[in-house]
Amino acid sequence: MKKTDIAIIGGGASGLAAAISIKKYSDFAVTVLEKGARVGKKILSTGNGRCNLTNNKIDDNCYNGSKRLLSYLSADISSSEEFFSEMGLACKSDEQGRVYPHSMAASSVLDALRFTAIAKDVEILCDCNVSEIRKSKRGYDIFCGENVINADAIIIATGGRATPSLGSDGSGYVLAEMLGHSKTKLYPALAPIRTDINLVKALKGLRTYAKVTLSADGKTLAEQNGEVQFSDGALSGICIFNLSSLAAKYVGKSEIILDIAPDFQKKDVSYMLFTVKETRASLPCEELLTGLFHKRIGQAVLKNASIPLNKTCGELTEKDIHKICSIIKDWHFPVTSVSDWSLAQVTSGGIKSEEITDKFESKFSKGVFFCGEILDIDGICGGYNLDFAWKSGYTAGKNSAEYIYNVKG
Repeated sequence: MKKTDIAIIGGGASGLAAAISIKKYSDFAVTVLEKGARVGKKILSTGNGRCNLTNNKIDDNCYNGSKRLLSYLSADISSSEEFFSEMGLACKSDEQGRVYPHSMAASSVLDALRFTAIAKDVEILCDCNVSEIRKSKRGYDIFCGENVINADAIIIATGGRATPSLGSDGSGYVLAEMLGHSKTKLYPALAPIRTDINLVKALKGLRTYAKVTLSADGKTLAEQNGEVQFSDGALSGICIFNLSSLAAKYVGKSEIILDIAPDFQKKDVSYMLFTVKETRASLPCEELLTGLFHKRIGQAVLKNASIPLNKTCGELTEKDIHKICSIIKDWHFPVTSVSDWSLAQVTSGGIKSEEITDKFESKFSKGVFFCGEILDIDGICGGYNLDFAWKSGYTAGKNSAEYIYNVKG
């Protein structure tokens, strides 16, 4: 049986941050147990391979779920950028406040974490799939295949269920349940929202800027502005991703409403169309919206307004123009589902926050801590999820070190 002071289950963003934090506050033996062939695989895929590691405009309103977890974060890591600066990683931000490594390569972020962990004598065991945790006379026994590791404390940093191909398959919830924990309902988040395929079939591959509203029973649930991408049976893009966590809870009862001319009032759009109708009177009506939108988007608007494409612009009636304006400013797409876990970037839901203390420690099993995506909190696009991963990992690591100091007297 192998012995360690603190075992960290999961070698992703929060797990590596936790390991580094423990070593900052102690000389305790730390072992990271990673089920994959290498640590940090998911980090490499973030930010389209550039790793949007935090944001200069961190705000509680950018999170869903148990926001009170944010108040548990240690004041010792007020800035993720400073955390990485201490590891020798230079960063830069864009106009939206998104922070990236100066190299614009996610591998630089992972290397900073790995090099620091190795320099601090953190032991990393890969291909170690934890199947069971048992309370023992001293701490906990952790079963990895035929190997058993005994630890005085454990940090569960396994991630959620999003993108299982990168290691997040939900196994952490099973381990947590062995220790008496339960989870909220899980939903794919930061994912495309699926809709009636007939509404988007002709638009596949196109993008348009829009004001996006998620509505249910005639009530606005949330709004975003940004570029909407039309894909095979779904709506995509950052603004759509940011609504997906909430949309997943209202599948079959909600709709996405697009205003694809958000810079204009409806009366202004109407005036423009009446003007164009006269100047293009002899042209087919599919040319009415040329200059405002991509031709295929214009055709889809006309189709949804039930305007025959064999009409000329001059034949369009006042009623026709008003129907076209209504689609442009109020285009409805029913939410039929949110894309599956393979396309989700994060998990909405997780271990119930009322089951952990303000130290990120289990209320049921002393010496067991949680951090990262396994918890019931998720953020919008822009570095918010990774920011929580670093900070919650750092906090759980610091608190686990304090726990061991108290246990050992």
